[in-house]
Order: sequence, then structure tokens, then C-alpha cells
Amino acid sequence: MSAGELFLSRYNRYQNLEKRYGKSFDRISNLRLGVFLLGTALTVLSSFLGTTAMTSAVFLFSLGVFLALASRHIKVERELRTVRAMLEIQRRYLSRMNGEWISFEDCGREFMDGKHPYTYDLDIFGPKSLFQWIAAAKTDVGRCRLKTLLASPSPNPDSIKMRQHAVRELGAKLEFCQKLECQGLLIDKAARETNGLISYAEEPGVFPQGLRLIRFFPLVTMLALILYLLRWGVPIQVPAVLLAIQLLFSLLGYKKISPDLSRVYPFQKSLAAFRNMFLLVESEPFADDHLSTLKSGLCSPTEPAASTCMKRLELISDAIDLRYNPIFYFLFNIFLLWDFHCAAYLESWKTQNGNRIRAWFETIGAFEALGSLAVISHIHPEWVFPEIQDQGMKIQARALGHPLIHPEKRVDNDFAIDNCSGIITGSNMSGKSTFLRAIGMNLVLAYSGAAVCARQFSCSIMDLFTSMVIRDDLIGGISTFYAELTRINMILKHSGQGHPMFYLIDEIFRGTNSLDRIAGARVVLRELSRRGAIGLISTHDFELCDLEKDKQLEFRNYHFEEQYVKGGINFDYKLRPGRCTTSNARYLMKMVGIDIPE
Repeated sequence: MSAGELFLSRYNRYQNLEKRYGKSFDRISNLRLGVFLLGTALTVLSSFLGTTAMTSAVFLFSLGVFLALASRHIKVERELRTVRAMLEIQRRYLSRMNGEWISFEDCGREFMDGKHPYTYDLDIFGPKSLFQWIAAAKTDVGRCRLKTLLASPSPNPDSIKMRQHAVRELGAKLEFCQKLECQGLLIDKAARETNGLISYAEEPGVFPQGLRLIRFFPLVTMLALILYLLRWGVPIQVPAVLLAIQLLFSLLGYKKISPDLSRVYPFQKSLAAFRNMFLLVESEPFADDHLSTLKSGLCSPTEPAASTCMKRLELISDAIDLRYNPIFYFLFNIFLLWDFHCAAYLESWKTQNGNRIRAWFETIGAFEALGSLAVISHIHPEWVFPEIQDQGMKIQARALGHPLIHPEKRVDNDFAIDNCSGIITGSNMSGKSTFLRAIGMNLVLAYSGAAVCARQFSCSIMDLFTSMVIRDDLIGGISTFYAELTRINMILKHSGQGHPMFYLIDEIFRGTNSLDRIAGARVVLRELSRRGAIGLISTHDFELCDLEKDKQLEFRNYHFEEQYVKGGINFDYKLRPGRCTTSNARYLMKMVGIDIPE
């Protein structure tokens, strides 16, 4: 079964489940309404025609059936939400495969950085980006971990191989990855920013010991009330005064307690999803050492499991939720000092778990980030994990293509470069820029630990720098040419630091005249070569191809070409050795109505 058939099958399965649970949900809703109306009618009727005992029995029976249906209704609703989330995940996988993924809401726009060495030029973040294509992380911690893997992964060969092994195993655990993403989808959007909950849990307790003791005051009041009812010499005034004191405690403590309780409440509806994420990881067996180590952060032998602790916080939060039911809250707070109990339990939970909660969410974030990289293996099991070389500066690939281009439109190329740089020439629209981005994006995937778009791929670890998408800055008074100069200068400065480096430069110095452009490009390329950096540069200036003849430099010429046919131009997007010998600018101008005399 192909990947497309697999996800279509899963989509149909969850679509059928959604219909089934939807019908069950509607049926129970109607039953609840019927039981309420019938129970009310029978209770009223029995109060007129029957005895008090009969009325009570009818009322209690109707109430019991109604509550049972309500409980079942909540369970079915929860299952329906889960099924709909899983259905949405299958839809997303199918969209990734058919090219409709560019409509995904989360594109990592906030991670876009024009000053980053490569992410802006290579479309790693933002609309139509790599992040938008693969991101399955829903918590802010997970999204930031994925951002780190794509923008600044650890360059250590062992670290890359460790991530590869983890992603490879997650690539074989589709059900686990999708269930983890499903629980992430069930988290309220506001609660996905977990820093608020983490910061609160890590803060030292502020609940005074005196307020902790006050919560036991209702026991005294209850004892006085029992003694009064048993007529053991306690007048009614005593429990009445004690209740009045409790009311005073409740009013005075409100301002002290409410801020703490209010900081937890926004996460109340999402704590179950967080708990389920923890439980999923705790319950899943992993063969990979890195995944097993991550998992140990949630369930060590010496401490309670994270899911167990989160369940307790969930119960405390449910108790806090009564504050938003005015009738129950008024009664519970007067008679039981409910807020004091909630605050005390919350403080106790913070004391026991406040120093662990950040590690819990970091663990989940790591699984979300690695699971996002595994999405590639889920939809493209034929892609390979690259071989990472710890020496030299080289790239060798067979059938390498751009990861974001649909397979039916993508043209793959073999490519090899070893301790030298390449100058790529070719006509407009022939594929030069796309090829540069294909090389760059596959390097990003390789260093992150993911599979790459190739049948075979090996590369050295090199610092990646690009100069491709250049924009002016009207507010800052920076022209396009000056912006490119700044970018090229950044590349030159880094090349002087002695680190292995790979650069990608598209149409160097396009913002100036041809004489200055060619002279400046020669100086830059010679200096980069002298400093030991390698890379690829695309250009329309054939004069730069002469650098291949310089024996002191290491340059190779490559090109793309086109074929002219009646009524248009055909591009095959295949990389060839040597320099280009054709130009299509005049032809393209003529096609759009600009006729230039010979």
C-alpha cells in the first residue's frame, strides 16, 4: 500500500467514525431532553396524585437517568472531538502529498529572520515554507524545538546521527505520532503557550500558613451544627456566628487567593490533553536510546509519573472551575471555604512538582519536534537518511530534488562536489535558483536529522550561508544593492573564521552595472576560495566561468539549458557540466509583447 492509499484509507475510517459518534451524540442529546421533560412532568404529576415517597422516587429515578445520560454524553463528546482531530490530521497528511499544504495556518511566521544565515532565503519559515509543510507540533515548546532543529541544530556528527535514529524510529510509529499530534490539536490555542503555566508552577508559594489553617474552620462549624441538631447544649447562635465568620473569611481571602487560582484556570480545559500527551509517551516502548532517555524525563522510577501529577492538577483545576458557577460557588465557599482548599492543594502541588514541570513540557516539545521531522518519512518512505561525514567539505547526491515541489512536477538531479565550488549558468527560468534552494533545504534537513529528498545523499558538516532573496529597506534608507553587499560581507566575515563553510549565492551583485558586477564577483569568489569555503553561485555573467581555468582556485562550471520549440520554450531542469551557451531573455520579452530589434 502506498503512502497516499494509506492516508486515504485512514481518512475514510475516521470519517466513518465521525458519522457514527455524531449520530450517537445527537441521539443522547435528544434522550437527555426527553428524560428531562418526561421526568419533570411525572414528578409534577405524582406530586398532585401520589404520595411524597412516590414523588421523591420519581424525581430521584429521573435525576439518576438524566445524570447517567449526561455522563455518557460528555464521554461521547470527548470521543467525537478526538475522532475529528484525527480526521483533520489525515486531511493534513493528504494535503501534504497533493500540494494543498500551503493553506495550513501555522507557517512559523514569527520565526522569519532576514538576518539569519540561511532560513529566510531557503523558505524554512513563513508562507510556503518547510516549517509549514512538516510542523506537527502544537505546543509553543514543541514549535520552538522544531525551529531550533531547522535553524540552529547541533552540528556535532554524533548529535545528528542520534536525531536520525530517533526520527527513523518515529517514522515507523505513525499511530503514536498522530495520537500525539491529536492531543496537541485538542489543546486550546491560548493554552498552547505553556510558559504561563510553567512560570506559575516554578514560583515560590505565597499562600500563608495562617490561611492554610483557616480552611479547617468549617469542621468546627459542622461540629457545632451537629451538636445543635442533637440538642447537646449548643444554641443555634453558635453555628450561625461561625457561618458568619466563614463568610467574612471568604470575603477577606478572595483578593489574596483569586489571582493564583485565576492563573491556572485558563489551562483547565487543556490539562487532560497535556496529561494524555504525557501518558502516550510514558506508555510507548522505544528501542532508540535518545527517545528512551527523553521518556525517562516523564516517568523515572524515583518520582511519580508526569501524567499522574498532571491528573492531580486537573482535579484541582476542576475544583477551581466551581468558582464560575455562581450558585454552587456561593454555597461551597460559605459552608466549606472552597477557595482556601483549592489554594492549599494548588500550593502543595506546586511544592511537589514545580521544579519538574518545565522538564515535562521540554520532553513533550522534543517529541513534537522529532515527530514533525518524522512526518517526512511518513509521507515519503522512499526518501533516505543522509550519511554524515565528519571530515572534508563535500556533498554527493543521486536523484536530489527540492523537498517542497510535488513529485509529479519535481525534476531530480545527480550532483557531487568535493572541496571545490560551482558556478551555475543558464537562461532565465531554467532552474538555477530552484537547484540552489534544493541543495540548501536538503542540507537543512540533513543536519536536523530528517530524511532528505534523494535516493542517496552524503555530506560533510558545514556552516551554511546564503545570499538569494535581497530586499531594500525604504525606512532604513538601504538600497537593494547595499543590502546585498551587507549580506555578502557577512559571508566573507564568517569564511575567515576557519570553520568548514558552504555558501549559496544567487545572481551576485544584480543591483549594479555588468562591469562592476563581474569585477566584484571575481574578488568575492577568489577570496572565499582562498579562505577555504566552498559553495555554489548562479550567474548570467559567463565571464565568471573563466575562474575554472585558474589552477590556484577550485571552481567547476555547471549549467541548465532550454530547448526552443514552435510556440515556446521547453526546460528540462537537468544540471549539466560546463557553462551555458544560450540566452532566452529576448525570446521571453517577445513572448510578453516586448519586441527588441536585432
